[in-house]
Amino acid sequence: MAKTSKHNLYTGRSGQLAVMSVFLNRGYNVAIPEVDVGDDIFVVRDTDGDLSRIQVKAASGKGSLRHYGDYQVPLAQLQRQHQPELFYVFTLHYDDMWREFLVIRRDVLERLRARRGLGRLNRAETRVHLRLSFGPTDVRGDELNLQAYRNDWSRWPLLEH
Repeated sequence: MAKTSKHNLYTGRSGQLAVMSVFLNRGYNVAIPEVDVGDDIFVVRDTDGDLSRIQVKAASGKGSLRHYGDYQVPLAQLQRQHQPELFYVFTLHYDDMWREFLVIRRDVLERLRARRGLGRLNRAETRVHLRLSFGPTDVRGDELNLQAYRNDWSRWPLLEH
C-alpha cells in the first residue's frame, strides 16, 4: 500500500471519529455500520429512536491564511434520494487538530452542484471533486459562500441527560 493511500485511510478514520465525538458531546448515541454502503455513522436520539445517516469526508488542510481541503463525493450517492436523508460532514484537520466542520444535507449539496456549479466532475463523471476553503469569517466552495453550513449542528440540538 502506498504511503499516500495509507495516510488517507488514517485521515479518513480519524475525521470520522472526530465527527462521532461531536455527536456524543451533543448527547447522541453513535454507531459505525458493520457494512459500509455509503453511511459512515448512524446517529440516534435515544429518547425516541430518531435516526440520522452521516457520511464523513475528511481532509488534511493546506494553506496558511485560508485553509482548504479537497474532497471526493460519489455522484450516484449525491443524486440518490435517501430515507432518512443523508447528511455530509466535511471536516478539515490543520494545526494538529480537527478544526472545521461543514454540515450539509445531501439534497442541498446536490442542488448547489446542479444549479449553482459547486464542484467539478471527474473525467469518468462518477465523482464530484470539491475544494472547500475556510477563512476566519467564511467558507467558500468555488465562488459560493457556504458559511451557513459551517458548524451547523441545528438538526441535532444539545441534549441533557
